[in-house]
Amino acid sequence: MNTPVINIFRSKTEAFYFKNSQQNRFYCFSGVQLLPNNPLKYIQITDTPDGINLEDWSVKIVTLLNEQKTDITNSFTVESYTNSQNGNRQLYWSLTNVTTDFGYQLVYLEITQALGETFYSNPFLLTNTDSEKTSQFHYRSKKTDPYQSIGLQTWFRNITRNEELTQYYEASTRNTVTQAVKVNKLEKHFTETMSLDLLNQLSDILITPYLYVNKVRVSLFEAPKFPEVTNQENFGTMEFTLSPNKNDLYKDDITRGDFLANDFSANDFKIYT
Repeated sequence: MNTPVINIFRSKTEAFYFKNSQQNRFYCFSGVQLLPNNPLKYIQITDTPDGINLEDWSVKIVTLLNEQKTDITNSFTVESYTNSQNGNRQLYWSLTNVTTDFGYQLVYLEITQALGETFYSNPFLLTNTDSEKTSQFHYRSKKTDPYQSIGLQTWFRNITRNEELTQYYEASTRNTVTQAVKVNKLEKHFTETMSLDLLNQLSDILITPYLYVNKVRVSLFEAPKFPEVTNQENFGTMEFTLSPNKNDLYKDDITRGDFLANDFSANDFKIYT
């Protein structure tokens, strides 16, 4: 499975942890940006240590700076359950149509069970500010996997193309003729400044075989150049080239069955299709 961009943990210490260097002095933690009132689900899988199981939950978004809480329980859904490679129980969860715009400040999820634990996500942005410089990615590694979806600060810059040519001698005209063997119509995309860790996760997303960007099926055309640090920073920018197939548009993935007794129905058998 793909590593979740927004993961869920049992403590804030785990949720806010990032691998750091003693040489770093300048930091950037933006890059993940979800849009309020977005009808297309943001979907992530969990990779929670020792697994996770949610029942009778409430969900709040908490601002990182001043700990203000906003209830978004109605926008949070457990899509289905799965297992990690070590057998721990994990789940796919989604956010849809969050009505509050939190501006350009980091927030995190606080998920509380009526009888049980409280979980926390790593921080992200949830705002329409500079939404024109964001893209929504849908991706999965296997055809049998549900799609994951995330909003990242990346944007289309320009159309470009790549051509493979061949030449042959035309005896009737005594001219050398050039002919296009293959033409690739491409798009150049750029990222905003984001942490190297997030750029690494973006690179993993871009090489997944099933990938949509803003609902259009795309393939990575060439490996992007990962940025090198030049000073005491944990961040950088990256550009990447995509080959789009505009005839293949993303459609909401059918949630596969989970055989839970409380909502068992014929739809559960979709786990086999």
